[in-house]
Amino acid sequence: MASAKDASFQEGDDYFRQGLMLSRQGRWKEAIAAYKDSLRLNPGNAQTYLNLGFVYYELGYDREAQEAFDKASKLQARPCSR
Repeated sequence: MASAKDASFQEGDDYFRQGLMLSRQGRWKEAIAAYKDSLRLNPGNAQTYLNLGFVYYELGYDREAQEAFDKASKLQARPCSR
């Protein structure tokens, strides 16, 4: 039986995949919302922060992009825990 933590992680992963699809379609604002939903459920996912940074960069939101990239870098520098 899956725990609530596992279910939350899976739902966050679903939002991450949705963000990827939306990004590939150039639907930047919708991708941001999906990535933020993913991070709400899985705040330790460095890849989500990295992808969010790229979307912000595409929109010209330099400060937000840098913050997302910095967060991704910090998360990748530490061991991953689930």
